[in-house]
Amino acid sequence: MDPDSELLRKCWEGDPTAFRDLVHRYEGMVYSLARRTLRSDEEADDAAQEVFLNVFRSIPFFRGDCTVKTWVYRIAVNECIARSKRRKRRESTVRPFFDGEEDDIGSPSHGLTASEALERDEEARRVRAAVAKLPEKYRVAMILRYFDGLSYDEVSDALDVPLNTLKVWLYRAKGLLREELQGTLGKDAG
Repeated sequence: MDPDSELLRKCWEGDPTAFRDLVHRYEGMVYSLARRTLRSDEEADDAAQEVFLNVFRSIPFFRGDCTVKTWVYRIAVNECIARSKRRKRRESTVRPFFDGEEDDIGSPSHGLTASEALERDEEARRVRAAVAKLPEKYRVAMILRYFDGLSYDEVSDALDVPLNTLKVWLYRAKGLLREELQGTLGKDAG
């Protein structure tokens, strides 16, 4: 039995430290997904708490047809999508993706000159802005696959869509990103 399944078994049996260990193992992953999807620290905190409440409530229903990691991702994705839909109904304006967040994409790498780091930061800003404009299903798929590094199978399971559907979404998302980035570069040059 893999360690995660063992943790779930212990949780189901009522071991309080097992659930704490499960939360500790996945809290960074869940928060990161929520932050990137919801673009708000406060909403990400609330979403992560709700995700783990849902995980706790759902432990007796875990069938084992996917990994525990994928199962937690699926719960997190569903929570983020639900929150995003509720927020869209309340708000009419859209904030930029990764609002002021420093992450791997925007952080200068060691060994770069100042102008290279500035250029890289500007490119990262363009990518974040372009990703923000993607339709939600494409944006979430891109985040899971390319930002969080999940495999195609894991993303497919997390989003509960067939693998071929996921591949089509990612293909279309890349095309939209390419168009947006080429348009941005064209505007800057002119």
